[in-house]
Amino acid sequence: MAATLAASRLTEAHRLAQARLSAQSVARSLAAWSILDPDDLDGTTGRWLRVLLPLLAAQRRVSATLAANYLTAFRKFELGATVPPFPATLAAELDRAAVTTSLIVTGPVTVRRALARKVDITKALDLGKAMSARAGSRHVLNGGRETILDTVAADPKALGWARSASGRACAFCSMLAGRGAVYKGEDTADFEAHDGCSCSSEAVYRDDAKLPAGSERYAEQYRQAKADTPDGEDVLNTLRRNLAGTDPD
Repeated sequence: MAATLAASRLTEAHRLAQARLSAQSVARSLAAWSILDPDDLDGTTGRWLRVLLPLLAAQRRVSATLAANYLTAFRKFELGATVPPFPATLAAELDRAAVTTSLIVTGPVTVRRALARKVDITKALDLGKAMSARAGSRHVLNGGRETILDTVAADPKALGWARSASGRACAFCSMLAGRGAVYKGEDTADFEAHDGCSCSSEAVYRDDAKLPAGSERYAEQYRQAKADTPDGEDVLNTLRRNLAGTDPD
């Protein structure tokens, strides 16, 4: 949440930079998919992972570095040049064991499950290819997300963070963006991202900070969904129904 126009513009530039990185990650994941032999998934999965994991690890580091550089400039715009800088906390390296499981489940396992449902082999392969690429993108962009959240948690000047989403965010992401700032000490301090998610985050350093670009609309949609949701029901389901009746931007 930015109080200055320069910081707000910087957040949008950072979101777009991370989105471009995501597109690169997806393209490389799609290219690596050709390593898998549909007639020998078990025999070629290891080779596929040995190629793909280093690529994702390298791009995760790029995502973290982009976020660190962005946050350093953003903080300076918000607090002023006289405030001593605070070093960014770079995200940890890719958790290869966790990402391996994620890629196998979204890739080869998805193909096998589709084939078991009698899905055409070409469609089954396309499904696994797309799903594993979306999963890889999430793990890459988590490098930037974790860098921002970890730095905010350590920085005594930071109040919290807010979700920065695109103008065409899904119902889940628009709901989280519409909630506004997540302040230090709240139970909801983790950044929830689904496979293929392009959302980023914006640090909060000032009480007069405004929501990231586009989030005012999401905030209004979220308030309306809460008002429309009966007690005991899920606000997200209401939001999905409300958004289904509107035209996308």
